Amino acid sequence: MRRLQDTISQRQGSFPTMLKSIHTLPICESFGPSALAPQTIGAGNTQELPRDIPAARKMLREHCPVEPGVYGWLNRDGQLIYVGKSKSLRHRLLSYFAKTPTDPKMGRIRRQAHSLMWEPLSDELLALLREQELIYRWRPEFNSQGQPNKRQPGFVCISDTAAPHGFVTKALNSKCLHSFGPILGTKDLRHSVIALNLMCHLRDCSDQVRFEFGQQRQLFDESERALCLRYELGSCPGPCRGLCSRQRYQIGLERALKFLRGESDELFRELESKMNRASAERHYELAGIYRDRQQSLERLARQLGRVQQAEQTIHGILPVKAQRGRDIWLFLGRGRLLAHQPKPQTPRQREQALQLIERIPQQQHEPTTHPLEIQMQLIIAAYFRKHRETSARLIDFVVAKQRLLKIAS
Repeated sequence: MRRLQDTISQRQGSFPTMLKSIHTLPICESFGPSALAPQTIGAGNTQELPRDIPAARKMLREHCPVEPGVYGWLNRDGQLIYVGKSKSLRHRLLSYFAKTPTDPKMGRIRRQAHSLMWEPLSDELLALLREQELIYRWRPEFNSQGQPNKRQPGFVCISDTAAPHGFVTKALNSKCLHSFGPILGTKDLRHSVIALNLMCHLRDCSDQVRFEFGQQRQLFDESERALCLRYELGSCPGPCRGLCSRQRYQIGLERALKFLRGESDELFRELESKMNRASAERHYELAGIYRDRQQSLERLARQLGRVQQAEQTIHGILPVKAQRGRDIWLFLGRGRLLAHQPKPQTPRQREQALQLIERIPQQQHEPTTHPLEIQMQLIIAAYFRKHRETSARLIDFVVAKQRLLKIAS
């Protein structure tokens, strides 16, 4: 397998492209290559665990650095059983050998482990991304979060069909006319989308159903019956039997899109009114249904708000320290890591940076389809929410371009 560093130099740090070079390996002799800049990753270290706890603590104090990084526990067969990250590798690993570990899981990991690996990184955000990269590659059995086949985030989509409707998917495809996300918790997400379809009078039947919109009412409307009870209950206009016009259906679709884009709170006002009316009439079960729908949609609105905030604010160049060599520029577009390169110093490097800035508008609108890239997008958004001061370090693309052109002239 060709070294990833060669790919980095040839493609000028195109992050989504480099993700495709990451493969799952059976035996962990080293953490392996990374899609992150090699200058930000320090020399890895592997140590066999001493038999007693005092000796293990002594080994960590002598060899493990006090800096951000990732660590891994390996069993006797050389398989990676757990990956973690920390702002201080030494302090974190020493906690595994405390008399009373804070988490019982730490004791189970330690008892099954035969050796330890760690790898310093120059920035805590990079350690978080590297941890996810390693979980995706190695599938450690003790890691419950970030696994590619477990608890994957989902997207709320509007289908590209004759009668569009909302649905949840973990993988974007050609059926998605509009997509919103990624969002964690697909079970709750599905409940929210069901409520959205009901409130906006959008169908939720199979895409295999044939839809024929009617432009006018027929003489004997009762001869045409919808294929499900939602029409009878008044929550679907019945496009499966031509019982509504395309214009009428489009009204509900526009309401759904305005809600998903955060442009309207009309659905909340409507649910509030229905809930109050049902309570006043002592229809408490019905009021409870409206309350549950309202809470479900409020949860979805909060999640979508976080996604939209990340897309709007995490946009620019983030300088980070390097373990060796020059500092690194991370090119972030709409909350995603799109590329990286060393901080420009030569005319050629400045030209490469300008080319990356010009390509950002095209890259940031490409669908996020790679599972690892989706997880990393969520990590970046969560990191910026937790460390609000990081936003102040972002260099706007327009400002960066002006500075580079000024130096070049």
